[in-house]
Amino acid sequence: MNVVLKKIRNYVCLAALVALSMTGCAPGPKVQPEPAEVSPSPPGFVMKSFHRSMKEEMRRSYNRANEIVIAVFTGTHKDKKNGTIYYFSDFIMFDKETLSWGSTQNVVMQVQKDKFKPEIIRRNEFKRLIDLDKTGICWDYYEGSRNVFLVEGKMNLIFLEMGFDEASSTPYRHLLDAYPMTDECRSRDVFDLMIQELIAERF
Repeated sequence: MNVVLKKIRNYVCLAALVALSMTGCAPGPKVQPEPAEVSPSPPGFVMKSFHRSMKEEMRRSYNRANEIVIAVFTGTHKDKKNGTIYYFSDFIMFDKETLSWGSTQNVVMQVQKDKFKPEIIRRNEFKRLIDLDKTGICWDYYEGSRNVFLVEGKMNLIFLEMGFDEASSTPYRHLLDAYPMTDECRSRDVFDLMIQELIAERF
């Protein structure tokens, strides 16, 4: 009797093992990507006319940029070959595939200017600006062109274009666009609203 039971048990185990191996090799169902979750704009944030202009410009810069970064602008350095170099630290990158922000990277990033030269607002200078001027550094469109500002010691939302210099075999980053992340500019909130519109268009 024990021999018969052992044979039955061995057969059941063998059948279970075969079934398990077959399911392990079978292709799994295709997973449809879900829309990325973007935190809604905070309560009380009312879009003003210059915020709407910012959002439209951000969308154009978004389409051009290889990298989108929030980082602290720490200063500049004059380079004989590349001109002015802009330094940023403690940055986080936006992933255009997942439409989400990464974690903070505590390293220094070097950026070169592209076709425009951003205006630098120094730390002490920013403290002395009146409210109207602080709004002005968010969006300053004058005589057919827009002035771009970087605030020293503050977080700035920057759009970058990556490239490679074959002569020196070195990569570089060009600054395409920038928005100070001040209480007046609300650049992060404007960007998040722009991303929400992008998600709605995709899905």
